[in-house]
Amino acid sequence: MSWLQRLYQTYEAASQNADIQAQDQKLMPYYHVNQNVQIVITINDRGDFVRAEVCRDDNGKVKSKYLAIPATNDSATRAGQIPPPHPLSDKVQYLAGDYFEGYAVNPKRDFYQPYIELLTSWCESQCVHPKAQAVLTYVKKGTLVKDLIDAHVLIIDPNDKSKLAYPEQASDYPDSLLSALNKNKGVFDQGAAFIAWNVIASSLDTPTQHVTETWRDDSLFAAWQQFYATLDSIDGFCYITGGTSPLASKHPNRILRSATNAKLISANDATGYTFRGRFTDATGMQAAGISAVVTEKAHAALSWLLSRQGREEAGQAIVAWSISGIEVPQPTSVAAPLDVLDASKTSDNDDDDFEEYDDDEASGTEPTFQHLNDLGYRFATHLRNTLQGYRQKLEAHDQISIITLEAATPGRMAVTYYHESMPSEYIDALQAWYTQFAWYHTYRDDDSNQQRLGIQSPTPKQIAQVAYGARLSDALKKQVVAQVLPCIVEGEARRFPRQLVELCIKRACNPLALEHWEWEQALSTACALYRGYYLRQSDNKKRSYTVALQPELTSRDYLYGRLLAVAEDIESLALYVAGEKRNTTAQRYMQQFANRPFTTWRNIELALKPYENRLKSNRGGYLAKKQQLIDEIMSAFTSDRFTDDSALSGEFLLGYHSQKMQFKLDKEHAKAEVENDSDAA
Repeated sequence: MSWLQRLYQTYEAASQNADIQAQDQKLMPYYHVNQNVQIVITINDRGDFVRAEVCRDDNGKVKSKYLAIPATNDSATRAGQIPPPHPLSDKVQYLAGDYFEGYAVNPKRDFYQPYIELLTSWCESQCVHPKAQAVLTYVKKGTLVKDLIDAHVLIIDPNDKSKLAYPEQASDYPDSLLSALNKNKGVFDQGAAFIAWNVIASSLDTPTQHVTETWRDDSLFAAWQQFYATLDSIDGFCYITGGTSPLASKHPNRILRSATNAKLISANDATGYTFRGRFTDATGMQAAGISAVVTEKAHAALSWLLSRQGREEAGQAIVAWSISGIEVPQPTSVAAPLDVLDASKTSDNDDDDFEEYDDDEASGTEPTFQHLNDLGYRFATHLRNTLQGYRQKLEAHDQISIITLEAATPGRMAVTYYHESMPSEYIDALQAWYTQFAWYHTYRDDDSNQQRLGIQSPTPKQIAQVAYGARLSDALKKQVVAQVLPCIVEGEARRFPRQLVELCIKRACNPLALEHWEWEQALSTACALYRGYYLRQSDNKKRSYTVALQPELTSRDYLYGRLLAVAEDIESLALYVAGEKRNTTAQRYMQQFANRPFTTWRNIELALKPYENRLKSNRGGYLAKKQQLIDEIMSAFTSDRFTDDSALSGEFLLGYHSQKMQFKLDKEHAKAEVENDSDAA
C-alpha cells in the first residue's frame, strides 16, 4: 500500500502548490472526470436561460473543449444499455426533459429522470451549491431542446419541424455542432452532444465577483466532493490515514488510456470465499480499508502524473514522481544527448565523407583532432549540468517513487514494479546509467529536423527493438522493459541481463539482414550495452571502455574490430571514386568475421588489393595514411593472438564503431579547419 500512500501525499502537496495548479495540465479534482464538451449553456442564478453556444477554438472553428465535470464512480466509467448519469453536466438526452417527449426520433430510453433524481439528492443535502441549484431549477422546466433550437445550436429536421435532424453528412450543415460530434450508426445524433454550464448573476448589468464557469469553480468542486464522499459508504478504519472515515466500496478506473476499465483495487466481494476466515467484518470492508476520499485523491494523482510526465504503451505505464509534485526526469526518457556533429553530413557512403583533400596534408601520421579525453569530459559535464537542475529543485527529503502498471485483463491492473528512493540516490542512479551505457547514437533533432550524431544511452524500448526486432510482440516488449527498468533506477548495484547484451550483439553483427538505419541503431545499442555490462561487473571481471577510440587498448577483439573499420573505410572511398554504390566486403563478411576473424581477415585483405590499387593514383596520401594505420594495429597484436581463429566477443564492435567514429570526426574537423583558413584569408 506504500504506493497508494505516496500518491495520496502527492495529491495533498500538489493541490496546495499554486505553481502546479496554474499549469495548463493541472491536478484534476477528485470525484471529477475530464470530458469533451460541445455546448455551453449560460443561465442565471434563478435558473433562467440566457444563451447557448457551440464550443469553438481560438480561431473560431467548431471544436470540443476538454473540461472537468462532477462524476460518480459509476458514471465515470459508464457503458452498456443503462448508463448512469453524471450529476451536473451531461448529454442533451440526459438534461432535456423535452428531448424524449417529442424531439427525439425513435428514443431508446428516457435518461432524464435518473439525472433529475441524482441532481435533486445533491441539492437537497447540506452540501448544496447555488450553481447546482440553478441548474436543477432550469432543467426541471423541460425546455432545454427548444431553447437550444431557438439559439441555433441544435438543428431541426427540415422535413419535420417537430423533430431534430439526424443527418448522415456533417458537410450538409457547415460550421455547426455536427463538426464536433461522432457518427453513431451512420448518422449524427444531436442527443449525444455534451453540455457544460455557465451560471451568472441574475442582473446582467452587475459584474459577478466569482467564477461563473462550473468547470472552473473550486467551491462547486468541493461541494460535490463533500456530498459524494458520504454516499454508499460505511465508516471504518483507513489504512492510509490511520483514522476513521467513510470507506470506499468502489475504486476508480480510467487510469490508462489503453485500458480504461482496468482497476488497481477491486475488493467488493462480501459473500464469497475471498474474505472467509480472514477478517472480522462480515461486510468485507476490512479487506479494502481505504477511505473514499483517499482512494479518489490517490487515483486522481496517478492519472495526472501519467498524463503529465509518464509513459504509456501497449497497456504498460511507467512514471517516476516526487511527493511534492515537482517534475523529475523519467527513467525511460532519453537524457539530453551531447551533440558531436551533424550526422546528415557524415552518414555512411555520403559523398561529403570523401571530399578530396590535399595529399600532402592527408599523409600526416597523426590526425589533427584528438577527442579521446575531450569527448569524455564534455559528455560528463553536459550530463552533470542537465541533472543538476533537478537536484536543485528537489528537497533532500522529497521522496521519489517509480511505478510500473500493466493491464493484465480488461478489468484488472497490476503493479508490476515499485521502487522508492531519495532524490540524491535517484539522480545518481540515472547519472550512472546515462554515463555507463552511453555510446554514439544517431538521432533526429526535433527543432531542426536534422540528423545529429550524439552521445546518449538507449531507452528500454530501443533495447527491446534491437534485441528482438522491430516487430516484437507487446508482451515481449513489456518483458524487456521490466528487465531494464531496475537497472536504470536502482543504480550500479543492479547488473544488466547478459541475454539482452548477446541478442543485441548478434543482430549488430548481421548488417545485411537489416535496413541501414536499423543496423546503425543495433550497432550503437550493442556497443552501449556491452560497455555498461562490464562496467557493472565485480572488480575481477570489470572492464573499462571509453566512448572514444582507445588506441592504447591492445586486446585481440578490439584490434580486430579496428582492422575491419579501416578496411571498410578504404573500400568505401574506392567505390565512391568509381561511382559505385554497394555494400563493402567488410559489411558482407561481418558475421563471418565475428565467428572466424583470422580466416576472414585474410579474405578481406586479399579483396582489398584492387581497391588499394585504384586509390594509388588519385588518393595516394589518404591510402598511405590508412596503410600505416593498419600496420600500427597489426603490430599491437601478439602472434598467437592474431592467429587465434576463435569467435570474437562484443568487444570487437566497440573497436569497429569507435574507429569509424574517429574517421568521421577527423574528416569533419579537417573540413572545419579548411573553412576557417578560407575565412581568415
